Amino acid sequence: MSNSTFCLDIGERYTKIADIKKVNDSLEINAIGKADTNEYFYSTDVEKNIESESQTIKKLVEGLKINTRNINIVIPGSFTYSQLLVMPNLNEKELISAIKYQADQFIPMPIEETNIDLEIIDEYKEQGKLLILIVAAPKKLIEKVQTTVELAGLIPESIENELSASSRFISTFNKNLNLTGNSGVVVANFGLNSTTLSFFEGDKKSLLESHTFAIGYHLFLKEVQINTDTDVKKAAEILLSYDKTANPSYPVDVIAAPLIKEFVSEIKRFIVSKKVSNIYLFNEIFLFPYLTSFVKEELKVETSELNPYTFANKNPLVDSYKNELSVYVSTFGGDLR
Repeated sequence: MSNSTFCLDIGERYTKIADIKKVNDSLEINAIGKADTNEYFYSTDVEKNIESESQTIKKLVEGLKINTRNINIVIPGSFTYSQLLVMPNLNEKELISAIKYQADQFIPMPIEETNIDLEIIDEYKEQGKLLILIVAAPKKLIEKVQTTVELAGLIPESIENELSASSRFISTFNKNLNLTGNSGVVVANFGLNSTTLSFFEGDKKSLLESHTFAIGYHLFLKEVQINTDTDVKKAAEILLSYDKTANPSYPVDVIAAPLIKEFVSEIKRFIVSKKVSNIYLFNEIFLFPYLTSFVKEELKVETSELNPYTFANKNPLVDSYKNELSVYVSTFGGDLR
């Protein structure tokens, strides 16, 4: 593999790996794969769970025949704290000092127990200011991730969260996503236990605002499982195959109506007063694709799955992942760092 790094994305549900690059306006995927993340990796610090996750990572890397050891790491946004701030145009050292001074306003834990990273999203030259994404994570979490990765024989180059990584991917491929013009777009990271909404606007389609709420795929799965008296596997099949227009055996629109309404209401509150042309959903949306139709129907805004397959260079590997590439958006963004 020619690249000096690749990306390891340790999600709540899946551990994902990707080696990609941008070629003109296309996405070239050299290696891609995923496996289930250890169920208790993020909830406990038990050594056997760390070792289990490291073995999962090691097998993935070996299976993909990746020889590079250096990696960029992405971790779930649900275990970090993110904030967008407009700051004076200072150097990095001065910015970090200024941010730490006011960090207690948005980080609900002692600053001495926190790792803080920042990324310049945009520069407002006329005002002499910068738009900065600040990401904070517990030091214990970062140390656990580093230990796990090193046990797998890899060398961490960077660690960031899903918001940072996915925003980079979206800004990089904004032309491919038809994010042109003056209207903004909302991109929803539909995760296992939560959803993060991001608003992009401007020529570069820069991230301007984000909001996270506690509705994710798992709640829909649980709702269907309980109300249909089925097991987890069957409930997952119901969500995956559901199509309201195809006379389905299980009416998910009725079964999960309160949850769907709450999900749509969160998006509605987020987009109020914003000029939004499109809404895109990614991540675990590939397991419940019809949710995009519910959103479109209720909000009357063009809504679809953000699937990088549409602008990826095609080959047998890419074709085999055609229906699930949206789960790799943050992974791809991490490899563009």
